[in-house]
Amino acid sequence: MGKGFVAWFTGVPASGKSTIAALVEQKLRARGLNVENLDSDEVRRNISPNLGYTMEARDENTKRLAFLGKLLSRNGVAVLITAVSSLRKFRDRARAQVENFVEVYVTCPLEECRKRDPKGLYLRGDRGEVQDIAGVHQPYEQPLNAEVVLETDRCTADQCAEKVIGFLETIGYISQCATPKASVGEPYSAEEEEKIKKRLRDLGYI
Repeated sequence: MGKGFVAWFTGVPASGKSTIAALVEQKLRARGLNVENLDSDEVRRNISPNLGYTMEARDENTKRLAFLGKLLSRNGVAVLITAVSSLRKFRDRARAQVENFVEVYVTCPLEECRKRDPKGLYLRGDRGEVQDIAGVHQPYEQPLNAEVVLETDRCTADQCAEKVIGFLETIGYISQCATPKASVGEPYSAEEEEKIKKRLRDLGYI
């Protein structure tokens, strides 16, 4: 059984969380790992379909996600959680519950997120149909010390996924892959690697 962990993808709607997590899932499964990809919207639909998007409801949903992540990861599962999780206290609570926790901040300018808008959420907000979009109507607190930061307006989804994989290898949550990465190049530049090492030292990993 491998080492279980939770990689928690946070960011405003349409920043690219689910797309990147799906690619990371594929890459982890290709290595033979047990993986569960817990998408916040899917968990809502199947466990708590009547849960709304008030701050109290977001609190409850992230609490449930963290609990599921804890149960799965302690049994050796690689858990990917995608959730806006708009307040730092939501993510900090999850970190406190999970032994091996990685916060992945998926960042993208709001204007670009509006252009993407795959679910039409921002358009509905502009029409006044919804008034609870994190980062627009409700606050979104950016992570202060996320282990991985992905700028999806500057990197492709696959490059972002490779950065997540590279970080998981660096901290020993997954083993180094023997197959060279041919298509996307090195996952980190020298400058990025130094930033990662500093972040690892600050967080007590090294």
